[in-house]
Amino acid sequence: MRLGGRLLMVGSMALLTAAHVGSPDAWFEGAAGPYTITVHIEAPPVIPGIAVVNVRTADSVDRITAFVNTFDAEGGTPPPDELVRSPDRPGWRSARLWVMNTGSNRVTVEVRGPSGTGMVVVPLAAVAQRRLAVNTTFIVVVFVGGTILMAGLLTLIGAAVREGVLEPGQVPDDARRRRARRAMMRAAAFIALALAGMYSWWRAEDRAFRARLYRPLSVATRVDTSSRGATFVLAITDSSWLRRDDVALLRARGELPATGLIDDHGKLMHLFLVSDDGRSAMAHLHPLTRDSVTFTSALPPLPAGTYRVFADIVQASGFTQTLTSQVVVPRLTSGDAPLSDDDDSWAVSGETAATRVRLDDGTTLSWVRSTDTPLRANEEAGLRFLVEPPPGDSALLEPYLGMRGHAAVVRDDGEVFIHLHPMGTISPAAQARLSPVSMHVEPHTARNTSRTDTLHFPYAFPQPGHYSVWVQVKRKGRILTGSFRADVK
Repeated sequence: MRLGGRLLMVGSMALLTAAHVGSPDAWFEGAAGPYTITVHIEAPPVIPGIAVVNVRTADSVDRITAFVNTFDAEGGTPPPDELVRSPDRPGWRSARLWVMNTGSNRVTVEVRGPSGTGMVVVPLAAVAQRRLAVNTTFIVVVFVGGTILMAGLLTLIGAAVREGVLEPGQVPDDARRRRARRAMMRAAAFIALALAGMYSWWRAEDRAFRARLYRPLSVATRVDTSSRGATFVLAITDSSWLRRDDVALLRARGELPATGLIDDHGKLMHLFLVSDDGRSAMAHLHPLTRDSVTFTSALPPLPAGTYRVFADIVQASGFTQTLTSQVVVPRLTSGDAPLSDDDDSWAVSGETAATRVRLDDGTTLSWVRSTDTPLRANEEAGLRFLVEPPPGDSALLEPYLGMRGHAAVVRDDGEVFIHLHPMGTISPAAQARLSPVSMHVEPHTARNTSRTDTLHFPYAFPQPGHYSVWVQVKRKGRILTGSFRADVK
């Protein structure tokens, strides 16, 4: 029971500490030269491990290849593997690639076809997510087989001492039998000591592996009400971040040196406050900082209660991670203080809808899907939304943080969170950082071409459960937020 409890604890910890909380896979939808492709990278659960790279394109192509290497690799690039048609995913091609190093990796996908050659880099935050459990049947087989082998070895040792030097037909005397038994006992003691040593070594390796399991930087959060209005404060307290320039210390701990932060959509941090039920209220803030340690933001008038904190940051290496915490928001007075950033927003929702919501300015936001078809874990979620302005209003979507829209997916228990864009789960800043200088990365901006606008967020729910999907768009300089319920089988 204690072993089972430890395995459950480790498994739960891994779910909570994936680089994107509970969503380790990478999704990208965009251009690879003249071709429009969708890339889904199934991240390996352990490092070194195997990543499955899946690519789909509606264009006619001849060949798709991919390879993976670290963000700072300058030579020794592995030869690319060709993707073959996937038998269980029609329209997709896939390949299995070894990921050898923890941290920021880049997967380079090349597409060749009648229109020429196109290439795109998809960032992959490769971390050890969990400790693989040993199969019970395997343990039983090893135990039974080992017992038989040990019994056979002891029998051979006893026979060798008892009868090995006797002439054929001679019967061993009592002294020789006693000598054989003593030899078998000494051999059994040696085997026991060897097994104990191996078990101790295995436990030490297991503890070291657990210590190397990825965990996000530890943070402390609070709400400061000492001055006018309320200020949300997040401080990174992790020693590996505070002493990120101490290479000797990090090397002694077996940790990778942390790099500084870079802007993503023009912000150093994208922070989400989500009510503890996952669906009542949400704020999308962009705290300011002077030292990359303490981040502050004016707090909007959210309902009082406990909120989960999810803060997305991107390091200069292209490594993305989500910092997590909780904070208690006191009762606030609306309009006490202006927000810290013009792109900050918040929303309060009663019961989230299944397929259709009306936004604050009368715009209708519809989730284009059939409610008769259930959502299933690890299958494409079909997060496609139709934005329809009120009658007589011709205004269309405006870029919000350089994107046509944003979405935050959170499971009610907080064990899954992801910040999505129409280009997928990846960070555009990380993609630009990891792409070769010769490769031009197209900016992802809103394009208004018709009275109605459709948003698509490539993603697959990683776990079953009850989710809320918060969708944000911008019209007439106003950020609008709608929320939807998603019950995933």
